[in-house]
Amino acid sequence: MDRDQYLAEVESRLRRMFSASKSGYRTPAADRHRLEGFMQAGVFFGLTDNRELTELMEEIHFSVFGKTIRERREDQPLNWQSETVDYSAYEAPPFIRNGDTGSPVT
Repeated sequence: MDRDQYLAEVESRLRRMFSASKSGYRTPAADRHRLEGFMQAGVFFGLTDNRELTELMEEIHFSVFGKTIRERREDQPLNWQSETVDYSAYEAPPFIRNGDTGSPVT
């Protein structure tokens, strides 16, 4: 794989990921990590550098969403991080939650 083929593949993968996100699909973490690893491999093998990959990602993001990554983050903060989950129901041991008195079975 030469430099041009590598960058074309990165572009294709980024475009698929951003397009899926725009359509409302959340890319699985494994796929995001795989893409990050693929991009870091290109840096490691000297096919590109982080600056070029960042510029490519910004360019593709803008072409898909019509705004920069920063603008999109500011427009759509991640609400799931601010949600709190009430785990108080799980503070009691399961045998108490299930109504078991703890007496042995005879």
